[in-house]
Amino acid sequence: MSRTRIVKGKIVEVIEKDYNIFSESNIIYNAAEMVTEKGETKGVSYGISGKPENLGVKKCNYTPAAIGKGACDYYVNRMKNFMDRHTDCIHTPPVYYYGPLRDIKEKGKLSEYEKAVIRLKVLAQMRLSIFGNVDGHVEIEAAEKERLKKDNMLPHYSKANKTVIPTPNGSYGYKYCTSFTNELMPKLTKHGQTWLNQAKKKLQDYMEMGVVDKFFISKYNTSYNIKNSLTKKDGKTMIDKTGKTVEKFYTNIELYNTKFQSFAFATHPDAYNPLEMSKLPAQDLIRILLTPEMKEWMGAETWEQAWIMAKNMNYGSVTKSSWEQLKTDTKQAVESTKII
Repeated sequence: MSRTRIVKGKIVEVIEKDYNIFSESNIIYNAAEMVTEKGETKGVSYGISGKPENLGVKKCNYTPAAIGKGACDYYVNRMKNFMDRHTDCIHTPPVYYYGPLRDIKEKGKLSEYEKAVIRLKVLAQMRLSIFGNVDGHVEIEAAEKERLKKDNMLPHYSKANKTVIPTPNGSYGYKYCTSFTNELMPKLTKHGQTWLNQAKKKLQDYMEMGVVDKFFISKYNTSYNIKNSLTKKDGKTMIDKTGKTVEKFYTNIELYNTKFQSFAFATHPDAYNPLEMSKLPAQDLIRILLTPEMKEWMGAETWEQAWIMAKNMNYGSVTKSSWEQLKTDTKQAVESTKII
């Protein structure tokens, strides 16, 4: 593994204490004009190198193994598998799996967004403090105590000289798998429950195809295929018959969070299967669409995924203009609930 950095200008580094550089091989300095070294107090010294204590060669295992599928713990185990393969480096797993890693000092703390949601719920119940402000501190304290209990049960890891834990509620894969299973599943008809179980399984199947097999081309999200040069302009025909281009794209995809998130979202329309989804009764569709949090629906990736689903379903004619109006209406609804 190597790194090349090209800077058009100067690089200035100011270090308060020692600055140590060590290489298992050679360190070579080149300059078009002059290499200058100066020690203001004790001059410049030369000698035989000594390897710094506790310095190991940073090695990672870049080959993800296949893991068990079916349960929502799949996403937890994907994260654990990544961490087990990257114990001696600063790589972090995709946020999609089990959320971003955070300093253990943040245990039991809610984000400002989560606090705002609690205050809005309190406001909706018309419980105001004597000062006229939304009185949500009791509910926030209770939520933080509950968060602390859950955080204490999370796996702890060492990264960049810090102890870190995952943030499950900041994930997508694990969070929505559990939400769909525990909250949505009991409300669906038998037909809807069958569809949901198949969709959950397919999401994990397609994720394994990208992460382990290094080969996934979306059936419905052809714009994803074209944008990432996986197919020709028709969105279906592979760029090369050998599949090397596709394999190269997915190699080490876990190391690039934005790229991985785009891939993960591209699997959703295929897993949800618009044609099967269009056979669901209306009450199931409404309950399914109301499950993702509003902030997720405001994201470009989620809107793209939903649009692909809508235009491939057989519920009348869904036009681009009506879809854009829905996005505008949703944004206005969110803006009207913001706390000033």
